[in-house]
Amino acid sequence: MNYLYIGLPSDDNIGNGKTISMVGEVIERWLADENRTIYSNIKLCGIPYTRFTPDNIEEVLETDYALIILDEIHAMVHNNHKILEHCTKHSVEGLCYRLAEFFRQIRKRKSDSFSSSQTFADTAHQYRTLMQRQIVCEKYHLEGNILKKCNSDECPDDHQHYIKQKLYKNFNLVKELPIFDPKPYYGYYDSFEIVKGWVSYD
Repeated sequence: MNYLYIGLPSDDNIGNGKTISMVGEVIERWLADENRTIYSNIKLCGIPYTRFTPDNIEEVLETDYALIILDEIHAMVHNNHKILEHCTKHSVEGLCYRLAEFFRQIRKRKSDSFSSSQTFADTAHQYRTLMQRQIVCEKYHLEGNILKKCNSDECPDDHQHYIKQKLYKNFNLVKELPIFDPKPYYGYYDSFEIVKGWVSYD
């Protein structure tokens, strides 16, 4: 299954919990079955994983029963990029096309991918049509017993955060998911890591 974690368009709160929601989901699935191989384009801490880069894409795409994190997928292959089999805009020819083929055939590998993008529209068209589940994330904080939406990415230190998630399938709202508590997963990744793109502009 391909999952896409996204924020709302024009949301003042850029850090709305997409990446930590992905990381938390992957960790929980791995803890349930440690035979699953994790690949990630961001650095993870405290769990075994292999870095996903253009140089090992064939290894990733040929691995069965994997959990794959693709953070900031819009930075890796932007939404205006033309996805072609023999694209030469990457360090690996046709990388964008191979990734699209991977999304199409992920069921055959019994793998799951977890991608994030600032908004749904920021994702390359072919990729977003292949994401069977879209999860919209919004960051809230607790004031007393009331959850209030955070309106800035630079929250006060005393904010106790929770993530509201809405699950969409085929662009239709399916349901609101249980409120996600990110605290157990803060130490597993660096939220300030810069994700490098996979497209060359040379």
